[in-house]
Amino acid sequence: MKRIAVLGLLAVLGLGAFAQVPLVQDLNWDCVRPVYIIAGDFNADGWDDLAVACHSCNTILVGLNPGSATCPVPCPVAWSAPKAFTLPDSPVALAWGLVFVPYEKKGACEYKDFYEIRIFTATQYMPGWTSFKVADPTGLKLATLPTVTATHITLADFNGDGILDLAVLDSLGLKVYFPTAKIDPIDLSPFAQVCHVAFIAPGDLDRDGDVDLVVASNNSLLFFENECLGKFKFKTSIVLGHMLRGIAVADFDDDGKADLGVVDPAFSAFTYVHNDGCWRFSVAQRIKLDGEPVFIVPADFNRDGKVDLAVAEYSGDRVTLLVNLGGKFGVERLIPVGKDPISLAVGDFDRNGIPDLAVALFGGGPAGTGPAVQIIYNPMCATDDCTKKAPCCETGTPTGPCK
Repeated sequence: MKRIAVLGLLAVLGLGAFAQVPLVQDLNWDCVRPVYIIAGDFNADGWDDLAVACHSCNTILVGLNPGSATCPVPCPVAWSAPKAFTLPDSPVALAWGLVFVPYEKKGACEYKDFYEIRIFTATQYMPGWTSFKVADPTGLKLATLPTVTATHITLADFNGDGILDLAVLDSLGLKVYFPTAKIDPIDLSPFAQVCHVAFIAPGDLDRDGDVDLVVASNNSLLFFENECLGKFKFKTSIVLGHMLRGIAVADFDDDGKADLGVVDPAFSAFTYVHNDGCWRFSVAQRIKLDGEPVFIVPADFNRDGKVDLAVAEYSGDRVTLLVNLGGKFGVERLIPVGKDPISLAVGDFDRNGIPDLAVALFGGGPAGTGPAVQIIYNPMCATDDCTKKAPCCETGTPTGPCK
């Protein structure tokens, strides 16, 4: 049985998103230097699973959620050993989605068009990309990328054909490539510095129905407008800090426009960038975070209808919850986690309708200290009346069949 640690929280504002002590579950997977984690229902069984990129052992581990029909929530059960997918090089990032598989004819056999769930990755030193199903063979082959390296990836329908496209960021060659679609690469060289381009994020920033792109480059955000069917044009930029890393795109103030949450580990800060419309952006708020924030994800953690944020603070060994107060954010919780949290994923791992978090720990696993992955179960009650706590919510400690 995997160890389940119950960790206390520091309530800074006590605004209720995590009114009770959360359960933090250790997953002691054999992942050497985990760098990226994603969550999703990869095998279509109704439970959110996990995939983690293990940079130093050229492996992607996929853990399938065991689920539980009998254990009251939040009561994590032991996860089985993950399935290891090996690569010829080091994976840097992951994405997943329901992708289109076109008609194909092989000899006398014909295969109709269909959709299937696939996980995507790109590799760093021998730049390539691949996608796979959890039922595929574990040895994966790479399709070569015309890049110097790969830094980050994302999936979105950039050319408006209803099919998800892969975008790969090259921080040395200063380009964004689209290897699965007929879209011209985006040249970042007039606007960015070599090695200082860290993250790309999709979003409809001008409300025209097309998916635009924002790039974190050194101390600036670079905005690229999708003019039509994947034809990108540089639109504007905004200077924020020292070395921007993670980006979250969501409408934080309910005005119908996509805003941005950005973290800067060099400046140790979170910045809320407001979308003023017509490709104008302004700094709405900045919060100092002392633990080197490197990753950020959005979700409605307290079920009040507003988009909150969770931030991984690398050197602080914690996850910070930023609650949306309507037009500004407040620091609600500092959740202690394992060594060097580097990536976060949102999922409903106990299937109670409330978002939980998964954390990839760069300093954990066989080459480090403690677990490679942890799951933080949101302790909010599953019922609207929070006085009706599930049996395992009473003290935050698993009891009875949940041990």
